[in-house]
Amino acid sequence: MVELLISMAISSIIMLALFSLVGQSTESYTRTQRAVNTVSQARAFIQFFGRELSTRLPGTPMLHEKATSSGVVEASEKIAFVRAVSSDEQQAAKPGDLNLISYRVAFSQDSPGFESPKLFRAARDPALTQTFLETAGTPAFPAADPVLDEPIVANVIGFTAKPRFYSGSPPVLTDWTATSPLPPSVIEMNIRFIDDSTARRFKTRAEWDRLATAPRENERQFIRTFTRSIAIAK
Repeated sequence: MVELLISMAISSIIMLALFSLVGQSTESYTRTQRAVNTVSQARAFIQFFGRELSTRLPGTPMLHEKATSSGVVEASEKIAFVRAVSSDEQQAAKPGDLNLISYRVAFSQDSPGFESPKLFRAARDPALTQTFLETAGTPAFPAADPVLDEPIVANVIGFTAKPRFYSGSPPVLTDWTATSPLPPSVIEMNIRFIDDSTARRFKTRAEWDRLATAPRENERQFIRTFTRSIAIAK
């Protein structure tokens, strides 16, 4: 009887140890998978942005707003341009072959008490795009629309999409503005983000802003940065 009790106790300890190992392995796999998914999402965005930029309609306005504050995530840069829409993308309900595309960082709620910054893409229909093109002077940056705007990269703590053009002799890349003598030649893009698992530690805008400007030493390892220079089709 004693031997049976000892055997059962040992078996229980072994089972508990096995369950603990399996639990740790599952948690580690989940964290790794979430990190991989976030990186894949950011890479897919950069490729998508490059393809979308290749369909930009030359001669139409490009809007670029610099970051308005170095300490606020939502004040990241904004960029907008007009692209030609292929026939298979056009909608019968909203006829036209042009779309005004814009990108900005904004916060949205994930669950009660939690919000996080995301990179949003907005595509305005041909009628609104035409109004944008007919605006005298430099048009205003498209207003945000919570219904139409699409979150495409999560947990973004910094975004730049800087238009630049070649100036001088020999040509040197120079920051482009709406008053520059030549159209932009490249977009220098930079996007900083963290994975979903790490993002669960941050609930408020103040916490996200602190991470973006003054991350603690143990938080720096979780911040990923992608940089890419994308040529603009002429």
